[in-house]
Amino acid sequence: MRDLPTGPSLLALARDVLLNDLMRLLPEEARLDARLVANSMAIAEREAETAGGLGEAIARELANLYDCREKGEKAEDLLRCFAHDLRVGAFKNSEPQERMARQILWQLTTSKLHQANPRFLAANGFDWPCLEIEQCLNPGFRK
Repeated sequence: MRDLPTGPSLLALARDVLLNDLMRLLPEEARLDARLVANSMAIAEREAETAGGLGEAIARELANLYDCREKGEKAEDLLRCFAHDLRVGAFKNSEPQERMARQILWQLTTSKLHQANPRFLAANGFDWPCLEIEQCLNPGFRK
């Protein structure tokens, strides 16, 4: 259990103070930089809020892909191995593995978009969480 307020809550508070209290005190030429700082804080807040659960889900999927549930492989090592295998085309000859690899890539991509640019997902009709390719591409989920 973490102490309150949480890291994401502190980031949200600091961003709010920057945008609503401090921004008007800054000279015009510094306001763009302040907005960039505020946007970076928002990204960090979303990453902190979503990183654990989705990161664990992707790590489980990678462990299933590599059939290493019992070995206790680290998620970073699995991601590194996954990136290498994608570069060398290791999944081309196995339809089930290729499908699984595409699913993992989709989860990683939508997760990163949700953290860095959630408006892009919304503007293009994708609901969050959008963890399954079929779910996201289903016309019923599109606006």
